[in-house]
Amino acid sequence: MFRNKSSRGQTMVEFALVLPILMFLLTGFFDLGRVVLAHDALSHAAREAARFAIVHGGSSLNPCPVGPPHGEAVVPVASASCPFPSPSKEAIRQEAREQAAAAGSIVTVEVCYGEGCVGDDDIELPEAATNERGTPVTVTVRTTVHMAAASLLGVSTFDVASTSTMLVNH
Repeated sequence: MFRNKSSRGQTMVEFALVLPILMFLLTGFFDLGRVVLAHDALSHAAREAARFAIVHGGSSLNPCPVGPPHGEAVVPVASASCPFPSPSKEAIRQEAREQAAAAGSIVTVEVCYGEGCVGDDDIELPEAATNERGTPVTVTVRTTVHMAAASLLGVSTFDVASTSTMLVNH
């Protein structure tokens, strides 16, 4: 029935003990949200860059082809309307970087043509990969998310990557 006057101090001590844990959890949730956002942005960027690569392949109807040219393809010279013509893959990388703006500041993009290619290395001769119809093109987009709460546990960064493979269809 009687209330102890020291309960006020007890509440402050309990709050002081619980506050750091709550702040750590809240920061951890923000870190997790940033990782999910980066993964979503990279998935979108890889998909859009792969789509860009398959649509802008080496057909005669395309005024600015990208990727390794096939056979007798006519490759235009670089111009204002076509800054990175075939065999350059820079237009694909640029498309991925633009689409991955929400993922972070440093985004690396790898583009390769051919079945089973890895990184930026296209399949070499005798089955050289080109931007000809039916050739698979793989786009891999990577970034690193810097963590706030996890850095207290010794994990300061989290690497995120996404890959998309599509067939050239022009």
